[in-house]
Amino acid sequence: MHKVAKITLSIGGIGLTIFLIMFGFSANQFAGALDDVDWNDWIVYEVDSSEATLYLDEEIGYTIYVDDTYVCEEVDAEVYYGGIDYYEQNCDPYYDFDNWMQIGDIYNEYSGEHQISVTADRFIVVDWTTVEGNSFENTLIGGMGCLASICILILGAILALVLKEKPEVNLSHTYSEDSLEYRK
Repeated sequence: MHKVAKITLSIGGIGLTIFLIMFGFSANQFAGALDDVDWNDWIVYEVDSSEATLYLDEEIGYTIYVDDTYVCEEVDAEVYYGGIDYYEQNCDPYYDFDNWMQIGDIYNEYSGEHQISVTADRFIVVDWTTVEGNSFENTLIGGMGCLASICILILGAILALVLKEKPEVNLSHTYSEDSLEYRK
C-alpha cells in the first residue's frame, strides 16, 4: 500500500475513534442533562403581573412559563426589544415542571431591557441554556468530526486503490565494461 494511503487511513481511523468517543459521551450527557434538572433552580424572573420590563442577556436562552391551570395554546406572549418581537410559542409539555407550564421561548439577539407581556396573571422566565451546558455543542462537534473522519477514510481507501507502489530498484547488480560490447 502506498505511504500516502496508509497515512490517510491512519488519520481517518484515529479521528473516527476519538470523535465517536466524544460523540457518545456528550450525547449520553446531553440526554441525561434534562432528566436530573430542578427547574426551580433556573428561574431567572418571577413576575406577579401580566407585564414586566426585564433585562435579558443575549447569550442566554429564555423560556416563559405560566401556571398550569391555563391551556398553552390560549396563552399568548410578546417580548419586544427595539421594536422586534422575540417570542416564539412552544407548547412542549415535556419541559413542564411542578405547577408551571411552558408556553414559549425567547430568542433575543441583544442584551437589554425587554418589554414582556403575557396573557396570564403571572409568569416566570427560566434560563434553559445554562441547564444544557456544553453537551449539545460537544455532541454536534463529535458528530461532525465522525462525518469528516469517515470522509478521510473513504479518501484513504480510494488512494489505496489508485496509487500503486513504485517497484524497488535493485541496485545490487554491477555491470562491467566487458559485458557491454560495442557492435558494429
